[in-house]
Amino acid sequence: MVQRVSLEPALGAKSARVKRLRRLLSQRQARLEQQLFVVEGPILVVEALQSSKVEVIEVYGEEPLDGSVAGAAEARPVHLVAPGVLHQVLDTVTPQPVCAVVRTPKCSIEAIPETGPVLVLDQLRDPGNVGTLLRTAEAAGIKGVLLLGSAVDSTNPKVVRAAAGARLRLPVAADVDYEEALQALRQSGRKVIATVVDGGQPYTEVDLANAAIVLGNESHGVSSLVAEAADHLVTIPLAGPTESLNVSAAGAVLCFESLRQRSRQ
Repeated sequence: MVQRVSLEPALGAKSARVKRLRRLLSQRQARLEQQLFVVEGPILVVEALQSSKVEVIEVYGEEPLDGSVAGAAEARPVHLVAPGVLHQVLDTVTPQPVCAVVRTPKCSIEAIPETGPVLVLDQLRDPGNVGTLLRTAEAAGIKGVLLLGSAVDSTNPKVVRAAAGARLRLPVAADVDYEEALQALRQSGRKVIATVVDGGQPYTEVDLANAAIVLGNESHGVSSLVAEAADHLVTIPLAGPTESLNVSAAGAVLCFESLRQRSRQ
């Protein structure tokens, strides 16, 4: 198929399309209302274009367009942008600035596979942590991720970048109600395993192979509702004087412990 490159003049910083792109990057409400988000850089753009799980609406880049992107774009609309404009709009710094607008995949709790471990993020607020956890979860074979309460927007550009493509592939159910989540997890037969800084069972002594692993807010930990409803509270024993692990580090420990347990079954 022939790539459709826009015949309009190269877009400037004040063009309507670039302003829309800027809003999608900077405003959560715009992403929610339009059900769109932005992926940045040639690697993620090509992955999005080749993915069967996301719909690419349009591509933006400077001329000459990155060869791998041009080859993958096929029939999608490609808008050329004046030199320097995307450097002003995008947070990433690459030799060839390029991005794509994609439709946010619709994912509810029901779309999460019924068996296998899931990761539950309880009101996490740091986009870097959430993106890193998505990447880690996918690497460890976690089947899906639930974002409870007022967790950070999973289409935040910092989340998308830190996830390194996992946001395009992994089922992510966002803005999930606590009661709904707990009910669905129990109906699937999963045990709810909540992490606490101290006082819980050592994480290696709990079955994580088909569990809902809950990580709490960076400052306050898991909510009291989740802690009270959990089947087990687990703690990661620390050998040194460090008070606690960063939530993304703790998540990596637990996700890969789940993988280790599954590999031994």
